[in-house]
Amino acid sequence: MATIRDVAADAGVAPSTVSNVLSGRKRFPDATVARVLASVERLGYRPSPAARALALGRTNVLGLLASYRPGSREADVDVFMRFVRAAMYTAQPRGYDVLLMGRGDDELAGDVLADALVVMDVRLHDARLPVLAALPQPVVLVGWPAQTHGLSAVDLDFADAARTMLGHVADLGHREVAVLAGPEDSADPDADELSFRHRFRTGFARACDDRGVRGRFGACARGDVAAWLDATLADLPGLTAVLVLDVAAVDELVTELHRRGRSVPRDVSLVALSPVEQPVAGHPDLTLVDLPGRAMVARAVERALDELAGAAAGAVDLLPAVLHPGATTAAPGRGLRD
Repeated sequence: MATIRDVAADAGVAPSTVSNVLSGRKRFPDATVARVLASVERLGYRPSPAARALALGRTNVLGLLASYRPGSREADVDVFMRFVRAAMYTAQPRGYDVLLMGRGDDELAGDVLADALVVMDVRLHDARLPVLAALPQPVVLVGWPAQTHGLSAVDLDFADAARTMLGHVADLGHREVAVLAGPEDSADPDADELSFRHRFRTGFARACDDRGVRGRFGACARGDVAAWLDATLADLPGLTAVLVLDVAAVDELVTELHRRGRSVPRDVSLVALSPVEQPVAGHPDLTLVDLPGRAMVARAVERALDELAGAAAGAVDLLPAVLHPGATTAAPGRGLRD
């Protein structure tokens, strides 16, 4: 395989001249350029992508810093892969490949082999943010922390999502409403809360106060919906509506309601936070607020590449909540009272 030195010797120029001609960093007489290109063609020289990246200071790689948790529900894995595909489909037309990175603690300790980063699973007070803000590469967050440290962020307005979901059932007349959330992703009770969860939870509490609704926000592990319902009814005996933040629990909740002789929406209304383009298996008629994950990731990728091209950092882009009425909400029924 021909090397840059072979090309230089064949063209009668220095290796640095070959490098500069091929990169376009310097202008040379037309005759010199023609000799170099002729030698490249004759010898079949192909620049090393790695060497070219080092020379130009670019890798044409965008890093996607995201966490995949082994043992995740199938629905969660599908959502995760939709995010990855959204990043790829957005980056590739702009000449970038996507490198899927892990949790980031080790990867951020040394040189980051990507031109820009998009970071998911952002916590409200994320310990990685000062490190990310100090990187020379553009960094865009999918999630809106309490302090962005000057980084750009893209997210659904989760407080608006909570207000929209609660407002929909309150307009129908419901006065005792619970949120079924997924389990905390850490066994440590003092662990920092994920940003989206905090913003939804606080938005829900404020919306309940504004609308005169009794509300309860409760986490529920897989297989524990029955226990979650019992605990919820102890606080809200007149429960008639559930807002489902963990869409993977919808089927289990509906099954448990049927086991107790209740139906949706005759007795209990349901509203889910879920991607509108991904109908929930077995429940295509859900009333839902769209979780536009693909749009969020795509906007974050576009923003990161725009900043790489010179756009200013520090923008916060919140997508508004959009309600899609379905067949799972109605005026209050008898709830779960015996």
